[in-house]
Amino acid sequence: MRRTAWAVAGCGLLTAAGLTAASPRTELDSNPVPSAGQVQAAQNRVDQRAGELGNQEERLAAASAKLTDLETQAEILTENYDKTVVAEQQAAAAYTTAVKNLAQAETARKSSQREVGNLAATEFETQGGFDPMAAMLGDAHGVQAYVNQVGLGQMFVTRGTDILAKNSADSVVARVFGGEARTALEQQQADLRRAAALKTAIQAAVARQLAAVKTTKSVTNQLSGLLQSAKATEQSLASERQAALAAEAAAAAQAAQQRAAAAGRTSSSQAVSYPDSPASSRQGNIAADWALSQIGKPYRWGAAGPYAYDCSGLTMIAWSHAGVALLHYTGDQWMEGMHVSLDALQRGDLLFYATNNADPGTIHHVGIYIGGGTMVDAPYTGADVRIDSIYAPGDPIGAVRP
Repeated sequence: MRRTAWAVAGCGLLTAAGLTAASPRTELDSNPVPSAGQVQAAQNRVDQRAGELGNQEERLAAASAKLTDLETQAEILTENYDKTVVAEQQAAAAYTTAVKNLAQAETARKSSQREVGNLAATEFETQGGFDPMAAMLGDAHGVQAYVNQVGLGQMFVTRGTDILAKNSADSVVARVFGGEARTALEQQQADLRRAAALKTAIQAAVARQLAAVKTTKSVTNQLSGLLQSAKATEQSLASERQAALAAEAAAAAQAAQQRAAAAGRTSSSQAVSYPDSPASSRQGNIAADWALSQIGKPYRWGAAGPYAYDCSGLTMIAWSHAGVALLHYTGDQWMEGMHVSLDALQRGDLLFYATNNADPGTIHHVGIYIGGGTMVDAPYTGADVRIDSIYAPGDPIGAVRP
């Protein structure tokens, strides 16, 4: 996967194929080659847009998190509302039953009240003003009749106690059925009103937060579009500038070849040519040290500094500081020096990587050896110039000492 990722990055392929981003720049028509200041200004706009987008994405994440929390609360409150509805329905059913029981209890109470009235009338009639002795002597039916009369009175007393107790109990039952059932129903109805109010409030809050999230997301999308536009402008300016610099470097290299030819050192444009002697170790150190000074600058297709680089752009400019002209293409740089084995590497040597190590035509990446099994390189889009193991992109196809 690592080799595939580096291969796809294809740091030298864009220049090799001659593919450069075209962008109309009416404000720059009078100056077809963008200046370093213009490129930096475009990069600053990219950084500004990226910062704005980052802040907006944080706001979107916070708004989305709040929406999730509110939705959870809404679900809980809605379930509580459903539970309260059931309880209210049960209380209403209990109240209906209590009303029926109340009617029965009221009937019983009235019945027992009539019995109490009858008892009082009977006692009055049987005990109506005669003392016991007069009643016994004056009873035409004799003593036995009096005894019988006394027994009846005791029966009235006993029965009267029962009737009074029953009447009292019926009255209590009537009050209990009516009062407790009504209280329970009123309580459940109050709970239901509160639950309904909470449900309505949380649903409104969810709706408001959902609208806020949609608005925040819309702004985020707009800022993302502005960032992409700023990147496209910056990349267009950088590509045009780097293309011009590459053309200048190529012209300088061609001039150097012509000077070498004039001095008797001929080379063929159709075949591989190596210089009589490779660059010195001092030159290699200069190239390696300069490459280290560019760590942290971003990778960009076709770029050769000063603010960004692709892989062959970094090596070209590094060696130009050591007085050696290279072309801005990995395939050409593979031919512009003496091939050395990996166990004979010196600082400044170029390390090359291919998708097929048996075919130099598949070379896609180059780095500058700095010692200790490491190199400086501009890896791929989204990464910065950095120090990598010489095996990070895969096994090198080989090395060249310019």
